[in-house]
Amino acid sequence: MSSGYGMSGHILWNFQDSMGATQVTSQQAIPFSDESLTLSIEHLTEENMYGRFGESPGHQGAYSVEGDISMDATPTAMGWLLKSVVGLTSTTSDTGKQDHVFEMRTADFDCRAAGDPATAEVHLAVGSAGVFYDLCGDSLTLNVANGALVTMDAGFMGAGFSRKAAATPTFPTAKPFIWDQCSISYNGQAAVDVRDLTVTINNNLEAVHTLTGSKAPYRIKRTGQQTIEINGSMVFAAHSYWQAQEAGSEVPLVLTFTSAQSPHVLKLDFPSFRIRNFEPTAGGPGLIEASLTGAAQFNTNSDSAMRVTLTNTQTYY
Repeated sequence: MSSGYGMSGHILWNFQDSMGATQVTSQQAIPFSDESLTLSIEHLTEENMYGRFGESPGHQGAYSVEGDISMDATPTAMGWLLKSVVGLTSTTSDTGKQDHVFEMRTADFDCRAAGDPATAEVHLAVGSAGVFYDLCGDSLTLNVANGALVTMDAGFMGAGFSRKAAATPTFPTAKPFIWDQCSISYNGQAAVDVRDLTVTINNNLEAVHTLTGSKAPYRIKRTGQQTIEINGSMVFAAHSYWQAQEAGSEVPLVLTFTSAQSPHVLKLDFPSFRIRNFEPTAGGPGLIEASLTGAAQFNTNSDSAMRVTLTNTQTYY
């Protein structure tokens, strides 16, 4: 029996029409750096006693599916993760390019799923592929640091698992975004001293089991409000960010990634960014740096806390 290599595996993705129905046609390959999608089965041990020292019988309890997919942020494949966690608002076609707009949801997908449920075929290069379905995007992290590729991590919560013969992937050829393709605008001015920045979106989902004759969760719904945190570090070269923290200012923050490989562009627009902590400290004789934590607040004028525009050649998500 042969053992599998991660580099020989693949993830194929597609969105479902509804909860409970896998979608294993027209699958799209997602290049990934690591994944942790797993099926968990709760173990229930009887409390009944049977006149012995040995443990009482065990039974299978609730099923659940959870895990992450991590990738270097490629302009085509990242759209599947953005739609899952954030939500797709529109796609506009133009000559040689597609503009996809993602904004935080204002309503759930349906009465059972908070977001668009999806199916992921995960092949680990051993035997058949695992099929994780009813996956809803729970969280997403975008990280850009100097000297590195831009990375994206998405966390999922699902309900079902099965197996199938592995399909053959066709991977997108677009190159990942890299740190030197990033520009940042804070309150309309270029922010040139940022060294790293992390955007974290959390939908606060939970799997809800009901008395439906199934061990799998019947619903995947919300336990709290959507949150968007933005943290990072920067060279301490001005007091303006410190003063913004003191004043409780909420100003526009825009991150733009422009690939050398046209037409790929990623733009994240936060109309009301608030710095919660700005902490410049001298850690030695070198340049003083400041850690920064903040959040994207809901903006009543734009009716959103965030707008993401992804420009590529993918016709749909």
